[in-house]
Amino acid sequence: MVYRALVKFLIRCLACDQLDLKSLNPCDGECYTCSQKPERFRVEGLDQFLGPDESGVELMRAIQPVRDLDYRRDLVVVYLDEVHRLVSRHMDEILLKVIEDEPAIWILSTAKPGDLEDMLLNRLLKLETELPAAPEMEEWLCDRCEEWGIKCTPEAIVRVVERSNRVVGTALHALALAATDPEEGLTLDLVEHDWQLTVSE
Repeated sequence: MVYRALVKFLIRCLACDQLDLKSLNPCDGECYTCSQKPERFRVEGLDQFLGPDESGVELMRAIQPVRDLDYRRDLVVVYLDEVHRLVSRHMDEILLKVIEDEPAIWILSTAKPGDLEDMLLNRLLKLETELPAAPEMEEWLCDRCEEWGIKCTPEAIVRVVERSNRVVGTALHALALAATDPEEGLTLDLVEHDWQLTVSE
């Protein structure tokens, strides 16, 4: 849930009419776009159409709503994570055709860019990511705790950065766990004993 919330936040940043160019934060819901109903910022997961079917039927069914949107009225952002998984199922050609035809903003992420076909890569603006420095990530996590109303201690923040190996998505799982008990919040005890990592430390 936290992961999809971040994608929705990115979409709000792209669409916000009053985006703060210094902090890159959207407004507090004052502009027209940010005041719209949440369903206008729907996020669909790639796993929903990467089941046993390898014919591409499920992929086309999932993408069909994108084709039906009114691009004159809507800002359409399509985000696909782990897009390299399409290649092994020979679905990347289907995606290539849709990207060519539909004037949406397409955001594709992958940890294996070398697995993608050149024809697909040549149609994309390629951006590489890097891990944040520890002080940057500590400040960012403190800001997220304040924004989401999660109590936190400096020691817990530092330990989250250490245990997550500065991987933001992993660190956010600790904040999601802390959010289940807002009164207690993010404590060192929670980070050390309650937060079970699913990646190697």
